[in-house]
Amino acid sequence: MDQQARKLGIREYVSIAILMMGAKGTEDTSAILYKAVQNASWMIPILAAGIFVIPLLLLLKTLSLYPDKDLFSVIRKLFGKYIGFLVCLLIFLICSFGISFDSRSYTNIIRTFYFPTTPLLVIYAMLMTICAYGAKKGIQHIGSVSYLVVFYAVITLNIALLLSIKSSTIRAIFPILGPGPLKLTKDSFLGLSLFVDFFLLTMIIPFFCSVKDFRKGTWITFIYLTFQISLMFLTYICLFDTSLGTIGYPFHTLIRFISLGSFLPNVEILFFVIWLMSAFIRFTAFLYINGMMFGLIFKIKDFEYLIPSLAVIYILIGSIPESALEASNIKMFTSSAAGPVFTIISVMLWLVAMLRGEFKHAKNRDSM
Repeated sequence: MDQQARKLGIREYVSIAILMMGAKGTEDTSAILYKAVQNASWMIPILAAGIFVIPLLLLLKTLSLYPDKDLFSVIRKLFGKYIGFLVCLLIFLICSFGISFDSRSYTNIIRTFYFPTTPLLVIYAMLMTICAYGAKKGIQHIGSVSYLVVFYAVITLNIALLLSIKSSTIRAIFPILGPGPLKLTKDSFLGLSLFVDFFLLTMIIPFFCSVKDFRKGTWITFIYLTFQISLMFLTYICLFDTSLGTIGYPFHTLIRFISLGSFLPNVEILFFVIWLMSAFIRFTAFLYINGMMFGLIFKIKDFEYLIPSLAVIYILIGSIPESALEASNIKMFTSSAAGPVFTIISVMLWLVAMLRGEFKHAKNRDSM
């Protein structure tokens, strides 16, 4: 694998990260969190970010000890050959189930709102085929396309949120703490799933021009997404109020609800095209990272050739649930499990590195 020909800069990385994680505000996550904490769900991204910032900081600090090494290489170095293999395999399996049911959720959205007469499997196969083709091109191509799309995605998203203001009511956010501070704090851990992709993106560190670009891009994206996703949830609450708990996909309901005056009442197709491009990039990046994980676990150098096979396996897994509701529940369970698991692994990596004296050795090397 020729990494020298495929270096990422900070702008490509930020674009990939925004499209991967920003899309979580356009699916069913907001409705699921609303059922947990009602009108206080807009606080969940901020509270979850406050929780996740510590393990993220520890993870980045640990990875800084091993420049140009990906997450799996660091895990094997710190945990040892056998325990490291099991930890890497666990991460890969969680990610595999995550992308399977996440892609099924997006397929359900496309079929429900835009192509109701098209068989689900046909839409699913087309989605994953395009993403597998893009993933085989490599991470640099994914970064370049992301950089071209991210501006339009952010602009159209905020235009849609802005157009919904005239039909919204700020009174919907009261009582401000929803079911109470105790339950709000407890359910904030559900929001960790909004940021777990930062953990996975550490796999592509070897493709960066500079590790400093990765760290800087991570914090820029982390801060931006915290407030952007929170704003999206707040907009849904103000627009739909208590009916948000009964709406499966609030964003797509929102873009059907808004209009640009009587001369252009149906504008959802404009937003749908940009959203669909973002979805393609999201799963293209996921497929590439999962393929890279598989290649590192089983020592396969040219892992790109395995990506189409993995895509087929993910389609088969994602097709197991018979209904959209069942798929959504499984997806939420997987995401909820991924947050604490990845958080614990991040803390454990830092703890093992500290106990082994890796930070002291790195400091001594720097002082020489």
